[in-house]
Amino acid sequence: MATYEDKPTLTEFGAFSKLYAKVNGKLAGKVNANSKVRMPLAITIRDIAKKAGVSVTTVSRVLNNKPDVSKKTREKVLQVIADMGYSPNAMARGLIWRKTLTIGLVIPDIGNPFFAEVAKGVEHRARERGYSVIFCTTDSEPQREQEAIELLCSKQVDGIIVSLSVESRSVLERLEKQRFPVVQIDRKVPGSNYSAIAVDNVASAYTATKYLIRQGHSRIAHITGDMNTKTAQDRLLGYKEALSDWGLRLEHQLIVHGDFSKGSGILCMEELLSRTPLPSAVFVGNDLMALGAMEAIGKHGLRVPDDVALVGYDNIDLAASLQLTTIMQPKFEMGQLAATTLITSIEKGEPAVGDIILDTMLIERKSSAATVL
Repeated sequence: MATYEDKPTLTEFGAFSKLYAKVNGKLAGKVNANSKVRMPLAITIRDIAKKAGVSVTTVSRVLNNKPDVSKKTREKVLQVIADMGYSPNAMARGLIWRKTLTIGLVIPDIGNPFFAEVAKGVEHRARERGYSVIFCTTDSEPQREQEAIELLCSKQVDGIIVSLSVESRSVLERLEKQRFPVVQIDRKVPGSNYSAIAVDNVASAYTATKYLIRQGHSRIAHITGDMNTKTAQDRLLGYKEALSDWGLRLEHQLIVHGDFSKGSGILCMEELLSRTPLPSAVFVGNDLMALGAMEAIGKHGLRVPDDVALVGYDNIDLAASLQLTTIMQPKFEMGQLAATTLITSIEKGEPAVGDIILDTMLIERKSSAATVL
């Protein structure tokens, strides 16, 4: 396997020149068969370097947005690029540096507004860095997660951003042995050495539950997400720790397991509404399930928050319009940071080190107004 530092041979440069000419239907610097006009030579990175009075390496570092170029030099090179109308060719860059300039993104459900926003962040930052993104969704099924990763590897992507179930640890272990660039996002697989971009789900769930306790609630239920994910496990743990620290009894019948979908939120809330007495508040593992819980409460002729208070998790766009109190995650920023971390790892030829934990915030709205005193 070629290393990231490998440079092309003269033969490879020649092969690329012929390929470039074939794709564009002409030979650079040669006379067109149907014209007497001499075709112009394509502007190269060497032309930019010569015009700017810098090295080819410096121009390359400016194009790849590397930090170790002075502001003055960067502005000078960018001005020459603009003046000469230079546009880096992705195919050329890939051939020269032996990369596809493509990364993969494996997420559970693009229909989930949380992951849709994360994906936007990944794609936005990747595009800024000159990379394309291939998306795969898995519904959190371990077999589909493995198939998605195998597919992306067969497409020769340069690296992958993943959000996986805990059962996919063995897949990550195999990639680690190959030193393949991977960054985890939102869901950290226990035991994996790959860097993760996430939030502290235990602390955030603790904050949400403590907030409901301070609102006067003592019979607080919890609708979990998919318990095959670390995020759901940690949010359940935060809920339990808050009850314990505030001297409230843990009632197992008030914990019901969803799967992060709106449909599971409806079903889980239906189950809780069959309990006697009713819980006065519910901490829901994500906003989609909270929307389902709202729907179920309304069908029973009850009102939020008068009869049942709700707190969600994610702060998706619909949360504001439905006045849902929730935990805000920096979704777009999470995606951007994951892409930056992965691409930096790819270009340095070194694995990303350590997890990056982003801050969350409780957003208070009408769904949790204090009614229990």
